[in-house]
Amino acid sequence: MKSFTIQKRVALTLTAILAGPLAFDAYGTVHAKDQTATYQAIDKVGNNEKEKKRKHREEVKLVMDQVVTTKGVPSVIAGGLQDGKSWSYATGTASYEVPRPVESDFSFRIGSISKTFTASVVLQLADEKKLNLDDSVEKWLPGVIKGKGYDGNKITIRQLLNHTSGLASYTDLDFRDITLPQNPYRYYSVDELIGMGLSKPPVFAPGKGWDYSNMNTVLAGQIIQKVTGETYAEQIRKRFIIPLGMTGTFVMGNSHEISGKHATGYNMDRSGHLYDLTEMNQSWANAAGDIVSTTIDLTTFFSALLGGELLSQEMMDQMHTTVDGPFGKVGLGIYEFKTADGQSYWGHAGGTFGYESRAVGSLDGKHILVTAINAVGPVVSSAHDKIINKEFGR
Repeated sequence: MKSFTIQKRVALTLTAILAGPLAFDAYGTVHAKDQTATYQAIDKVGNNEKEKKRKHREEVKLVMDQVVTTKGVPSVIAGGLQDGKSWSYATGTASYEVPRPVESDFSFRIGSISKTFTASVVLQLADEKKLNLDDSVEKWLPGVIKGKGYDGNKITIRQLLNHTSGLASYTDLDFRDITLPQNPYRYYSVDELIGMGLSKPPVFAPGKGWDYSNMNTVLAGQIIQKVTGETYAEQIRKRFIIPLGMTGTFVMGNSHEISGKHATGYNMDRSGHLYDLTEMNQSWANAAGDIVSTTIDLTTFFSALLGGELLSQEMMDQMHTTVDGPFGKVGLGIYEFKTADGQSYWGHAGGTFGYESRAVGSLDGKHILVTAINAVGPVVSSAHDKIINKEFGR
């Protein structure tokens, strides 16, 4: 109504001078009514939109509440970003044995979401012309990839990041279900991990297929060290954790403890039984999965990454140049999530001992969802899918 006040004051002044009160009073009145109607219409649209978004957020929370009704999902921590506003929510129990509420700022092992961090360092190095994505592994790690039919000259950095290298993974089912849980505090050197991978023959010739292998990202971490003179962990800290203010994020290294507040992490044995495996030395995952974070920090990172703040447009295009995997399109350290109604979003999933998480967002970085559940198993994966579909569904 500010403009009406000014207009009316002008009308009254002219009335006194020109003695034409009817004309000017009529103009001012009509103008005021028009503006009032316009503002009311705008307010109504704005209020309707706010109410729609509030209702949607409540519906997403309800889905999270519903998925913890089964014993297979102790709790859900979620957070994200939409329309410039951050939000967080937590529901369920942090422990079956000693029930206590889970909190939205809890820390958790993010598993393979770590791969996006490692890949982003590599892409920044490519941006800086310190390496080329089509460089061979042999160029940076001479003599490392050989034997059993392997040839480091034929495998590129790009193939490491999109899992088309053909390198076998050292994390087979026996290693996951028996070896690691039986000795959860054991430290694994990177040489041991590479040696275990190379003891198996290639899955296929480089570039001739797709197979998810932790070996790929472990080698990418080694290339980062060769190029920069610093570990992948230090580079992640310098390039992302510190600049973005991610105070709840760190690389575990040789630690078996999750620092800060966290829920009990429940692992699943082969019979489907859940058991406490909160403490685990993540050295076995190395650059492929040894980061601990929070929903707040992951929202910050993926918003910056998908929003183009961390990479040039050229490298963003490279990251989103995909190959076909069994579950859809796979880029460099990132892959496409398809909602039930066919919409495309991008991010990564993380499954590790005791915790499963997802970080998903729109390509402009303006709509992000991060979810974490303190258990593993088929029902957990289904729970994540339900939340993601509700958050991003039309």
